[in-house]
Amino acid sequence: MQKLDAVPAHLVGHSYGAFLCLLLAIEKPEFVRSLALAEPPVITLFVSNTPKPLELLRLLVTRPRTAIAVISFGTKGMRPATAAAKGGDARKAMHRFGRTILGQHFYDQLSRSRLEQVDANSIEAEFLGSGFAPLSAEQVRTVHVPTLLITGEYSHSMFHRLADRLQELLPDVERIEIEGASHMMYEDNAAAFNQAVETFLGKNRQAAS
Repeated sequence: MQKLDAVPAHLVGHSYGAFLCLLLAIEKPEFVRSLALAEPPVITLFVSNTPKPLELLRLLVTRPRTAIAVISFGTKGMRPATAAAKGGDARKAMHRFGRTILGQHFYDQLSRSRLEQVDANSIEAEFLGSGFAPLSAEQVRTVHVPTLLITGEYSHSMFHRLADRLQELLPDVERIEIEGASHMMYEDNAAAFNQAVETFLGKNRQAAS
């Protein structure tokens, strides 16, 4: 960004990329003019990368809907994907994870070329690495740039609960849901996703000028 003389910038990120955009806004606020975040997996706002029973119990008491969503995602997706990766089968890990993160219906609709792309990008480290950076409510509250939170209508409930929490914490936030879409909303309903992002960026470009 500095080499391109693009500071501050309007950042658009999806999933892991959205998490990184949020981290940049926290650590280098002078780099960021606005954020459009599509389902950042900010699980570490609630629990550690490998949730301990006490963490989940505390979450069940304080935010039961979030706890149920996180447990469901871990049980159906992350845990079996990690087990497959530990067994040296990165392809199985990615496909098991994909079915959970997208939902069976949307996963089944992926084209052969898209599945081949998934296979080509499957790496064990994604499931065996250190996971996400720790994140606190206090850190998120420091992000004062305009932020758009984007979720898919049919995305896993965990992403909706995570967006709920970000919406509570971010000082300048708006939110939109993409109809007929799951986690890969920019493909499931590209027209609606693009319109939402372009409208947000257009408004904030005008405000900055």
